[in-house]
Amino acid sequence: MLKLGDSSQYTFKLSKNGEIIDADRGFVEKMGYDLDSILSATIYDLTEDSGIKERLESGGEVEVVGVDGESYHLHLYSDGEYVYAYDVSKFCEVLRSIYAGVWDFYYGLLFVDEQKRILAANNTFYSFTGLERVEGKKLHDVFPELSQSVDEILKRGEGEVSVKINNRLFHVRVKVREVSVLGKRVYEVLARTLTEEKVRNLRSIFDDFRYPVVALFADEIVYHNKAAENLLSEVDLKSVKGKNLGSVRVGDKEYLFFKIAKDGVYLFVEDLDRVLRGLEEELVQYKLSFENSVDAIIIVDREGTIIHTNPAVKLHGYTPEELIGRNVFEFIHPSHLEEVNKAVEEGRGGKFRRMELRIRDKSGSLRWVEVVGVPIRTSDGEVTGGILVLRDVTTRKELQQKLVESEELYRTLTENSHSGIYVIQDGELVYMNKATQDYTGYTLDELRKEWKKVFDRRIWDEVERAVNDALSGKVIQTFSKYYTKSGEGRYASFVLSPITFRGKPAVLGNFIDVTSQVLAEKKLRESEELYRTLAEHSHTGIFIIQNDKVVYGNEKLREILGYTIEEVNSLEHPYKVLHPDFYDKVVERYRARERGEEVPNSYEVKVLTKDGKEKWLKVLASRISYRGKPAVMANIADITDLKEREEMLKRLNLLLRVTSVCSREISQEKTEFKILSTVRKHLERAGLEVAVYLYEDGLILAGISRGLDEEKCEKMAMEHIDSDEIKVEKVDGKEVLILPISNGRISGVIMVFSEKGFSEEEISVLEAIGKDVKFAFKSLKIEREKEAALKVIMENLSQFEHLADRLRNPLAIIKGYLEIRENFSFDEFAKRVEEQVCRIENILDELRAREIVTYEIKKLLEG
Repeated sequence: MLKLGDSSQYTFKLSKNGEIIDADRGFVEKMGYDLDSILSATIYDLTEDSGIKERLESGGEVEVVGVDGESYHLHLYSDGEYVYAYDVSKFCEVLRSIYAGVWDFYYGLLFVDEQKRILAANNTFYSFTGLERVEGKKLHDVFPELSQSVDEILKRGEGEVSVKINNRLFHVRVKVREVSVLGKRVYEVLARTLTEEKVRNLRSIFDDFRYPVVALFADEIVYHNKAAENLLSEVDLKSVKGKNLGSVRVGDKEYLFFKIAKDGVYLFVEDLDRVLRGLEEELVQYKLSFENSVDAIIIVDREGTIIHTNPAVKLHGYTPEELIGRNVFEFIHPSHLEEVNKAVEEGRGGKFRRMELRIRDKSGSLRWVEVVGVPIRTSDGEVTGGILVLRDVTTRKELQQKLVESEELYRTLTENSHSGIYVIQDGELVYMNKATQDYTGYTLDELRKEWKKVFDRRIWDEVERAVNDALSGKVIQTFSKYYTKSGEGRYASFVLSPITFRGKPAVLGNFIDVTSQVLAEKKLRESEELYRTLAEHSHTGIFIIQNDKVVYGNEKLREILGYTIEEVNSLEHPYKVLHPDFYDKVVERYRARERGEEVPNSYEVKVLTKDGKEKWLKVLASRISYRGKPAVMANIADITDLKEREEMLKRLNLLLRVTSVCSREISQEKTEFKILSTVRKHLERAGLEVAVYLYEDGLILAGISRGLDEEKCEKMAMEHIDSDEIKVEKVDGKEVLILPISNGRISGVIMVFSEKGFSEEEISVLEAIGKDVKFAFKSLKIEREKEAALKVIMENLSQFEHLADRLRNPLAIIKGYLEIRENFSFDEFAKRVEEQVCRIENILDELRAREIVTYEIKKLLEG
């Protein structure tokens, strides 16, 4: 069962136990209640129906009573979580909304519930029948003739009925479909009159017939051919109706008439002899028509046995000989047998009717045929057989089925479309779907003559021109702002196309509400403007690369690289600005990132600027969607200074470690040559090139790094050997730090080379090395002086012993003289003693000189 409708159209929303959760304010007020009191009540408070509990579970109708005692019928429907109650009187509006796309369809539409109560009827029904409103009435009250057959028709899903409306008799063919509307079982009845179909057939047969032909139906002339135009103004048809044969006089002419069909089709002839001759001629023509008819003609006996056919049966794969003697029931699809048997019984009673059924052709395929039967009677009226005319209508049936499916599809698509769909004809809005109503807030009646009011009055002329252009055959696509009933301004994309609607030119409008997109685009533009402003004033370079091309780059990027975007894109690949050591790896990461693979977001690379300089960049990259396609956005910062500082710190750290070891080692060395050699060895470990020279009675090379020009280094050493100033010079693209060394007696020079140059910190460390070397040189000098002083002291000590021995001699002589002084005269004795005293004084003077020297050495050692 097809399910239709929207649960948001409820009158009451109930819990499973009947508590009222929500309600339609208008309906509540119509009952005489206020909304607050209803929302604190239950459905039990509004009804005396004892079966309400069961209907809450299984659905059905319940009668509720208003404050004034008036009754209202509600239909209950459960979606499993809640129970919804719908005002049955409002089902007409619901159905009209659901079927808006076909409400003015050229077929009559009638909607009936299980109680045979009419819920709604479309405009075509009312315009054709001329009836007043029938909603809410029972079907048999409106059409008493249907009381016996309605159940069978609803069950079968189709049928033919005759009904009398306002003293007019209508033969109607109906098709019934069962649908569920808001949980209520509803029969959708599609009706069309058979009169139109019959008149169409009469026209095809008798329009060019030379004799007057008139068709009567329900006391009305429904058809006459051209030959009957003069006759109608003279003949009283009441004298003809109901007779099978007779005559009428028209002026001085007498016409013979006879009924040629059971449906009141009469043929009038003026001259019977001429008619008989004509009939004879026509018999020949009928024979020719029989033999040459494109429709298969089969003559059968009373039991259905085929006794004769025309050649047209070949269209179904048979020859006449293959069919004669076989029964027609062999070829009929089993699903039609019951209906055919009924028709055969009616035919035996002389009543034949048109049928459509499926037969099997010789190949076994099923074909739809329209069968028209004419009885064969004896002179006394007994039916002995029949003539069956079979017309292949397979193509028509298939087209009809496609039409029904197309109509159903159109109806479903239109009413369930999220796009607004509407039709403008003769300056009026004659149709709009539910989406149009939802978007605008207006009903069709509110916009029918004033549909332009949804647009700004200032563009009404443009709107009118667009509609007229569409009517002239153009397809118009446009974008416009429109206004809802509440005054809200919204945006939509419109397409206007020319169509034929109900036989007249019209414009089919289709629009998609793009308000959210427009507002989103506005925000996006604002966001993009903000982003662009931020990007263009960013202190970092920003670029977007997509499909191996830079599609955006800010000014800082151009400042960092020196290239314009066009120049970057003219390279073999934009990433060719990278140093060759980084190119392959970065390109591989970019392509992996654009494919959505996980790769590091942050990394450092080296680039070559337009002027050939090397720069270090910090890159932060991420995958984005740019203009609907994958891309990579990168943010770059120039970290060259930071990187150089980092490298300098690394060099400085290494230099500090090396110089620390170097300082310890040179303090152990015993010669200036070894000191300078040790300095060279350790500075080379720090990645530096070094040349060291010693000067003592001439320039001596103490060591030189491989690759340095010895001749140039020797020349520089000679220039600075006697200098006390530390200098930094540039030689062959390298910076040279020159550290002169001297201890007063021996001089030296340390020359340190660097391609990257020296920072102040490096110069300070190397100056410290120079001071350490100077100190080591001075220490060696002091050591040597100490050794010389020690030697003098030792010599003095030896001399002191010698002098002591020498003092003992004169003292011993004086002591001897004193012992033998009696043997000498005083003068001689004094003279001899004086000589020895002089010797002692001389020794003491020499001892004093030695003492002074020793004291000076002591002072030197102490200093």
